[in-house]
Amino acid sequence: MVTETVRALRPTDEDRERVKGSVADIVEMVRSGGDAAVRRLTARLDGVDVEQARVPAAAIKRSLKETSPGVLRALETLTENLRATARETMPQPSRQVLAQGQIVSTRPMPVDRAGVYAPGGRAAYPSSAVMALVPAQVAGVKEIAVCSPPGSDGLPSHAVLAACSLAGVEEVYAIGGAQAVAAMALGTETIRPVDVLVGPGNAFVEEAKRGLFGEVGIESLAGPSELIVLADETAPPDVVAWDLRAQAEHGAGSQSVLVAVDEAVLAAVSAQLPDPAGITLLQADSWDTALELVNAYAPEHLQLMVADPQALLERVRHAGAIFMGMMSGTAFGDYVAGSNHILPTGGRGRFSSGLATGVFLRIQEVVEIPDAAVERLAAPLADLARAEGLPAHARSAEVRAERLANASSLTEGAAT
Repeated sequence: MVTETVRALRPTDEDRERVKGSVADIVEMVRSGGDAAVRRLTARLDGVDVEQARVPAAAIKRSLKETSPGVLRALETLTENLRATARETMPQPSRQVLAQGQIVSTRPMPVDRAGVYAPGGRAAYPSSAVMALVPAQVAGVKEIAVCSPPGSDGLPSHAVLAACSLAGVEEVYAIGGAQAVAAMALGTETIRPVDVLVGPGNAFVEEAKRGLFGEVGIESLAGPSELIVLADETAPPDVVAWDLRAQAEHGAGSQSVLVAVDEAVLAAVSAQLPDPAGITLLQADSWDTALELVNAYAPEHLQLMVADPQALLERVRHAGAIFMGMMSGTAFGDYVAGSNHILPTGGRGRFSSGLATGVFLRIQEVVEIPDAAVERLAAPLADLARAEGLPAHARSAEVRAERLANASSLTEGAAT
C-alpha cells in the first residue's frame, strides 16, 4: 500500500518524458545558439523580448527604493538568520597525524563561480535568491551570477533585484526557466559558465539541472514543493489547513499531504479547506504505516504536529527539513527561521541534503609523508599494490624506502 501511495503522489512517467524532451531541445538550442537562442526562448516562453539580458546596475540599485520597507526588513532578517546558520555549519579545515607518522589534512576550497536561479512564474521569490546567495558568500565564492525570469518590463521582480542588491550581487540576468539553467551551465557570449548552479524551480528547471549535471555541479534536484504533515487529535485543524494551503500555493506539481491515523482529524481539517486543490488527505492504519510512508516518500518538508513530536522524530530517516510541534510551520522555514528552503525533492532526501555552504566547497586533502612514515608504510603499500596488479605503485613506495635506507647506511658508515 505504501509503495502504491508514493507512486500516486509522484509525477507520472509520461509527465517526466514530456518535460525531458522539451528541456533537451531548449538546452541544445542554447548550446548552439548562445545569446540569440536565449532571447528567442524568452520571447516564446515568457512573452517578453529582452534585448539585453544583463540587468543594468542602476536597476538593481533602484530596486531598493521600489521594494516596500517591510519586505526589505524581512529580507534583512532572513539574511541575518541564514548567515548565522551557514557560518555555524561551515566545514572546517582539519589536520591529523596518523599512527605511522603521516599527516592528512583537509581544506575546504570554494568554487570560483556560482550560478543562482531565483524562480518566478506564479510569483517572484526573493527569499530563494537569499537562500542561495548567503551560503555561497559564506563559503567564499568570489563570483556569483543570478538568473530570474523577466516581467513585462523586461526585468526580474523588484524584490528579487532588491535581494541581490542587499547581498552586493551585481551580475543579474533577466532569464528564466530551462534556458537560464542552460545559459549559466554552458555559457553564452554574455554569460560566463559557472562551476556550481543552485536554486529551486519547476519541473523544467529541475530537468535542465539533471541533464546538465556533470557539465556543472548542482546542489540537488529541487523541484516542485512537497509537504507531509503528520497530525493527531491535538493538532489545531485550522492551523493544519493553512499549512497545507500554504505549500499548495507553490503551484503546479506541488504536493501538500496530510496523514493521520484518526479519521476525525482528517474530517476536521477537510472542513477547513474550501478549495482542496493540490492537497491530499490520507488515513494511515497506524503510526508505523504513517512513518513508513514518510520514509518511502522522503518529503522536502515534514511537519510533526503531534503531542510528542520527539518520539516520531527518532523514527524519521528521510526528509529534507523537519518542523517540530504545533507552532513550527513550514512557512517559517520558507522565510525567516534561518534554515534553508532549497531542499531535495522527488525522494532525493534519501541521499542528498538541503543547500548549505558545503555545496560551494571542494574538500581538498593535503598529504605529508615524513621519512619515518615512508619506512613504516612502504611494505604494506607494496603488498597491496602487487595484489591489485599495479607493480609501479609498489616500486613508487619501495624506491623511497630504499633511498632512506641507503642514506641511513651512509650516515652510519661515516659515523664509524
